Amino acid sequence: MNQEQALIDVFGNTLATNPSALRECLHLLRIYRIEPETLHSKWEAYIMNSTSSSRDEDDGSMTAAHLEGFKNSLRRTLELKAQQGLQKQAQSTSGSSFATPKRAQLKSKFQGSTSQAPRAMHDMDIDLHDQLPSPSSKQFALRKNMSETEETLNSHLKQRTEPPRAGSDYKSTINLVTAVKPYRYMFEKITDKGEALDDRIDAFAEIYRKSHPDTEFHNPAYLSQSVVTVVGRICSDANEGKANEQSLLLETSRSFGSGSRVKLDLMEVLRYNFFPGQIVVLSGLNSHGSVFAVTRVHELPGISMAGASPADLEDFQYRKMAGQPIKMIVAAGPYTLSDNLLFEPFAALMEHINTERPDVLLLMGPFVSSTHPMIVSGDIDMMPEAYFAKYISAPLAKHQERYPKEMQILLVPSLQDVIQETLVLPQPGFEHPRALALPAGSFCLPNPAQFTINEMVFAVNTADILMHLNGDEIARNPDRSDRMGRLSKYVVEQRNLHPVYPGLASDPDSGVDSNQFDLLDLRVCPDVVILPSKLKHFAKIVDNVIVVNPNQLSKMQSGGTFAKLTIHPMAEGALSDAVMMMDEDDEQTMSTYHRVYERCRVDLVRV
Repeated sequence: MNQEQALIDVFGNTLATNPSALRECLHLLRIYRIEPETLHSKWEAYIMNSTSSSRDEDDGSMTAAHLEGFKNSLRRTLELKAQQGLQKQAQSTSGSSFATPKRAQLKSKFQGSTSQAPRAMHDMDIDLHDQLPSPSSKQFALRKNMSETEETLNSHLKQRTEPPRAGSDYKSTINLVTAVKPYRYMFEKITDKGEALDDRIDAFAEIYRKSHPDTEFHNPAYLSQSVVTVVGRICSDANEGKANEQSLLLETSRSFGSGSRVKLDLMEVLRYNFFPGQIVVLSGLNSHGSVFAVTRVHELPGISMAGASPADLEDFQYRKMAGQPIKMIVAAGPYTLSDNLLFEPFAALMEHINTERPDVLLLMGPFVSSTHPMIVSGDIDMMPEAYFAKYISAPLAKHQERYPKEMQILLVPSLQDVIQETLVLPQPGFEHPRALALPAGSFCLPNPAQFTINEMVFAVNTADILMHLNGDEIARNPDRSDRMGRLSKYVVEQRNLHPVYPGLASDPDSGVDSNQFDLLDLRVCPDVVILPSKLKHFAKIVDNVIVVNPNQLSKMQSGGTFAKLTIHPMAEGALSDAVMMMDEDDEQTMSTYHRVYERCRVDLVRV
């Protein structure tokens, strides 16, 4: 019998008809490690004292006010018992007066001692090292804004409330667009890096020429008395600190400028927005041979949108998915609080997953972060893979056993993950899934990842590219006042999931292997771009692309947010008509844009 049913059996209608109170009681069981019967007896004692001292009529039901008071009363009771137990053991401990009970227990644990915990703690069924809740654990368990929706995109679309429909064909089809195989990094040659950077400039020159065939590119470092068009990479000559307007340079490729750099003068440009690493097409002149005076910043051609045939769309949306909206949950690490490795935020996320029963679950690293204080100090009693298997894989496996073949799990690593061997971008997927005990239906994707779910194209980068762009951007009267939308647009406009170059040497999320740089390029314009960041969560439509920052599931000692996507199918009648009008000799009738931005609802939810 699971704890939920046990609570209902003990409390009866008090919880059976009150889902929010039932969820709160489940939190209390988990955080204080007590049995449903114990919780019920403490509730009875609390409510008797509460109603007897109240002058108002009170039937003793589990209202929000009573529940809040009960949680506070339970916390005070257990804290008092724990303190009394510590005092008793301190008084009876002989030997070293400097050894605290917790430290002594840790010492005996690692030396293989079989000595029992103090009787006071044993009576409470609480182990000081593994089970006594930390202050942040109690604060997280008693948080007041849990499960609240912080923001919604396309709120006119309905959420899917019913469970997935059963059927042999009901399943999303997931495919990788770009695969990243394990490789040896930190073996780059300067010549190889130079060629990779040059190739990127030359590629953008060709892209621009396809839309503007009469364009002729010149060397911006040469003297010019008339306006010329140039192409190159934005960089800075500032030795330290943030780049600014006075420090901007344009770096050319060997094909268009012999690899030279020239200082930019932007006085005549009313509006611009640049960042180091950005490929740009500019017009201007170099009257003295030392400064290129910019007169115009050209807009780059957009990347082609993803499309599929009407027959494929009908097959995906109405045969395999039975005309039902796809539900997807997206979350990014860290998944545990900063003062323990109990992964309580992830356990709270699993409660949402068990309730929502999504078709696809996308989990992004870090899963076991190299920056976690306990990992940094070495204050751990298991290998990092064991933490992952116990707190991540095991709950997922339990869900998969309960609802077999219903949910597909996608995992994307992070540069901060201890359980990932590659420490630069791009990263292959987790290379040892067996050691991680991942359940059936799991896909280990690379980072960054480009993949399809049915007809829809997704792109993900767990390195905090939005934070990089936010710190590196130099702008004057930008054409988009929405800063987050503007930063997101850079990724699509530059056709690359990590366009900043060079990254900060002090930032572990900035390392890129130039020999694999083309694996960061977007192959097609994605329908949905997911960019987890420390910046505030958001969901926006940027040039017909949905961009989502789910933020972090855990923020130091408090909970964060995750994203819930509900993607509706296209109108069945319109698809049927399009199928009837298909002509294999006509490319226009054989491809239809997905228009996911019109049929996808995004809810950003507090864990």
